[in-house]
Amino acid sequence: MVRLKDIAEACGVSVATVSRALNGLTNEGRERTAFICQTAKDMGYYPNAAARTLKTSKSNNIGIIYEDMMTHVYFSSLFDALRREAERFGYDLTFIGRGDFTGRNYYEHARQRSLDGVIVVQADFDSAGIMRLATSSIPTVIVDHTYEGVDCVTSDNRSSMEQIVRHVHLRGHRKIAFIQGQKGTVSRERLAGFYKACTELGIRVPVEYVREGLFQNATECTECILEFLKLPEKPTCILCPDDSSAIGAMLQLQAKGINVPKDVSLVGYDGIPMSQVITPRLTTYSQDAVRIAKETFDLLIDAIEFPDSHMTKQISVPGRMIEGETV
Repeated sequence: MVRLKDIAEACGVSVATVSRALNGLTNEGRERTAFICQTAKDMGYYPNAAARTLKTSKSNNIGIIYEDMMTHVYFSSLFDALRREAERFGYDLTFIGRGDFTGRNYYEHARQRSLDGVIVVQADFDSAGIMRLATSSIPTVIVDHTYEGVDCVTSDNRSSMEQIVRHVHLRGHRKIAFIQGQKGTVSRERLAGFYKACTELGIRVPVEYVREGLFQNATECTECILEFLKLPEKPTCILCPDDSSAIGAMLQLQAKGINVPKDVSLVGYDGIPMSQVITPRLTTYSQDAVRIAKETFDLLIDAIEFPDSHMTKQISVPGRMIEGETV
C-alpha cells in the first residue's frame, strides 16, 4: 500500500504538503499541486473519496453540462481535452444530464453531489436554471457563451469569421453567402464578424445572401445552398455552419450534379479530422479545443482553490484557417 510518506519522499516535500495537495487545501502553486497529484497517481495511491469529502468538504469532482446529443466531433475533442486537464489536476468529471433529476435545478443538483465546480459546455443559456448556476457560489465556467461577471471561455467567433471572409476574398470571391447555425451567442458573433469583414472589404451583402440554418444538419445546409443557387445573382462562395453540414452538403450536391468547388465554393467551420481526409479536402476554420480546455480548467481550478483572490475573466481563444480544396 502506498503511503503519504512514500509520495512525500518521491516529491521531495513534507507529508503535510502531500496531504494538503491531495485534499485540495494547499497554498502551493497549481503546477506543484498537479505534480504531487500526478506522482501519487503514478505510484498507485488511491485516497478514500468519501472520507476525503467529509474531511475537506471537497469531492474533487467537477460537473459537465452538455444538453445536446453526443454526436458532434468537435465536442468529442473538447471533452477529451477536458478529461486530460481534469486528470492533470486530480479531479474527476461527472456529466449532469437533464434526465438525471426531476424537480430540481442544476444548482441544487450540483450541491447535492458536492461538486467542486461545473463546466457548462452546451445548454439553453437563457434558461433560469443555467443562469442560477452561473451566478451562484459554485465555481462555474461557461464555454462559448458569455455572462457579465462570470468566467467564460469562447472561441474567437467574430474574428474567425473575419478571417474566413478575408481568406475567400483573397481568392477572388466577391459574392459571398452565409448560412448561420441556430440563434445564440455563437451565431450572433459569427454573423457580426461576417458583416464587419464584408463592409471593410467593400463587399455588398444582399439580404437573401444570409440564411438561418442549423448546426450539424447537412440536409438543411443543402437546402439553403440550393436556394442560393436559384438566385438571379447567385453567390460564388457559401460559408456553412460547421464541417459536418458542409461535408454532408457536398455529397448531396454531388448527387444532384453540382460540383464543389467548380460550380460553387464551400467553407466549413470546426476543423474536424474528417474534413481533411475527404476529396476534395474542406477549406475550414479549426477551433483550438485543447487550448479552450486548458483555459477553462485554469479558470475553474483557480476559482475552486483560490476563491479569495480569484477574479472572473472572459477569455477568447483563437483558432486557425485550414486551406483545403473547396474554395
